Amino acid sequence: MTCWSVLQLDDDADERSIKRSYARLLRVHRPDDDPEGFQRLREAYEHALSVARWQAELERDLEDQKVEVVGRIDDLQWTSAERQHEPLDDTTAVAERVHPVEPAPFKAPQVSPAELTARGLLDGLSAENLPQRWEQAQAQDCAEAFERLLLQLCFDHPSLLVSIAGWAAQQLEWLTPWQNLVMSDWQQEMLASSLLRDYRQTLHGFLAAKQEREFINQLKDYSDQPWLKVFDQRQQWQQIILDVLHDTEWSLPLFDRVSQLFGWDDNKGIHPQPEATWQALIERCNQEAFYQNLVTKAESDRLFAADVQAAHLLMNPMWPEQQKRMIDGFGINEWQACQDLAQTLKWRYPELQSRTPYADVFFWRRFLPRPIAAETWIRVWAGIALALWLFYVPINQYSVGFSIALPMLMACVPVWFGRFALSWWVLISAHFIVQDLWFTERIIPKRWNPNTHWLLLRHGLPQAALLLVFGLLLGWLGVGTYIGVILLGLYHKRRIGRLDQDFRARHPWLTALHWAHFSPLQVLFLLVMVGVFLACQIHYPGFPLTRLLPSPG
Repeated sequence: MTCWSVLQLDDDADERSIKRSYARLLRVHRPDDDPEGFQRLREAYEHALSVARWQAELERDLEDQKVEVVGRIDDLQWTSAERQHEPLDDTTAVAERVHPVEPAPFKAPQVSPAELTARGLLDGLSAENLPQRWEQAQAQDCAEAFERLLLQLCFDHPSLLVSIAGWAAQQLEWLTPWQNLVMSDWQQEMLASSLLRDYRQTLHGFLAAKQEREFINQLKDYSDQPWLKVFDQRQQWQQIILDVLHDTEWSLPLFDRVSQLFGWDDNKGIHPQPEATWQALIERCNQEAFYQNLVTKAESDRLFAADVQAAHLLMNPMWPEQQKRMIDGFGINEWQACQDLAQTLKWRYPELQSRTPYADVFFWRRFLPRPIAAETWIRVWAGIALALWLFYVPINQYSVGFSIALPMLMACVPVWFGRFALSWWVLISAHFIVQDLWFTERIIPKRWNPNTHWLLLRHGLPQAALLLVFGLLLGWLGVGTYIGVILLGLYHKRRIGRLDQDFRARHPWLTALHWAHFSPLQVLFLLVMVGVFLACQIHYPGFPLTRLLPSPG
């Protein structure tokens, strides 16, 4: 089957006949109803156009060659005639030179009455009176000439191009296969690009001004134009709409209405290109849907649900005292809901953080309960046992086993007392945590204490109590050793090794003092300080740094 049989034309059809036949058959083979037939018709149309244009160009070349050959023959004949008809005497030649023959007067090309009438209708033409002038041209039988002059006026006066082309695209079916006026490819491309650029600016302005209803109405008017229903131009038009949506802000209902207008469906894979831009818009839709759901929860009174309470906490501005009163009733589910919501806002939809009342969506972590792990008490016990052993070194008169076991047993007493006292301190400090947060944030720089993990009163006082214990046992050397070990653990993140997490979870007591938990600098510093203290206790029993307070003597 050839392209001519598909188009129902002879193989010598011209470009205008091809376009008319394509427009007629396009009503039968619509892309939505018969995609295969439309594809076959489109391929035949493009192939036939290329053949017709090639034949037209070939005929023009042959005509130019024929004119050139005829011109050369006429020149030769004229030269021969001049030589055969030379003047008989000098008198005739002189007379012709004195009284030369005047050339025939120039005759202007003939202009048809219809074109003269159409030119008169173009005087004072504007976008407002264009429909009226077209009706007059039809009534005076000069519609064809008027339409041709309209096309010329578009390029002679670019300021009128958009208004004329926009009206003609709707009323005269310009830029469609069934237009009456013959245009070059360059003219069609120029008109189409100018109109699309103007349409895009108009729609972009509506969205920038948050006028979504006007945007939808104008989009429908544009999309209903005949030239934007042609397959290729419709695809380009949808790509432009995709770019406009990508560059502006809009609501989720607007995107749904645009998708319905063009038949976009992500589940069926029906959407314009490029794919990356479409997926970015889908992600924005998911983001808007998530935000709307979050706002609904924040306004809900179903405070018994954990996710609703998390939305209330993160979306409603509150004073710290109000936040604390709300958080006092939180359990494991509520804290987990806050964690899930904050992670979603932070990592999946970071653009939404600017629409929440808090710059840090993890602000609620400041109020988190801070239970003391069993591993911490084991390390405190080991530290106190080591301090007791160093304290009793000069006066130790017992066996090696007993001298090691005695400090280990004695260290259990302050550890038990510390756990009992700290359990009450946690409850007491929770009542003034708001003041503690305010005080901590103004005393400790943010870079040293991100997320306000350490509180000055709640954690500072227990640490001060430990410092006092080590100071009473080992003096200023003990205080310096404790502070040095803590600071090295905080600022030197490298650890000696890695501990299996499953084993650590099953046996916390056995792994609390595992060497993998410590920085190599911590171990080295501790060994050096133990050596220094042993040297002071054995060789210099009265060394002042081994005492917190000076001796009475």
